Amino acid sequence: MKKILLILIILISITHISAQNNFPDSWIGHYQGNLEIYAVDSIAMNVKMELEIRKTAKDSVYSWVITYHLKNKMDIRTYSLKVVDTQKGMFKIDENNSIVIDAHLRHNTFTSFFEVQNNVIIATYTKEEDIIIFEIISAKFKPVSGYRWQNG
Repeated sequence: MKKILLILIILISITHISAQNNFPDSWIGHYQGNLEIYAVDSIAMNVKMELEIRKTAKDSVYSWVITYHLKNKMDIRTYSLKVVDTQKGMFKIDENNSIVIDAHLRHNTFTSFFEVQNNVIIATYTKEEDIIIFEIISAKFKPVSGYRWQNG
């Protein structure tokens, strides 16, 4: 029984490593859907969104293009996804304007965490078969109550 359990753990580990190694190649494609933007407890806005991931001429650099369709105009964000260490799931998203954001792949979820105009942003992309689920959480950097936790 212990041997079977050990074999299953090894197979699961190999599958996880394989998934890590296949990103971003296994994500290449053109995805589109609706981005639902929530207020406190309801949808405040619904925006058509596209994500296109493709290889570039440079090794370990991919094109990562996000397009938002806003009121008869398109807001196109052309980024470069740079591979840092696939084994560790480490990448960088280069906004091609001197801003570079660290990003990580864990269990088929690609996550970045950054600050913009005193807001903390957490962006996740989760691939499930042939779709990508995009979620973004934004919060003020300063606590609402003004209380800050202290160590010790």
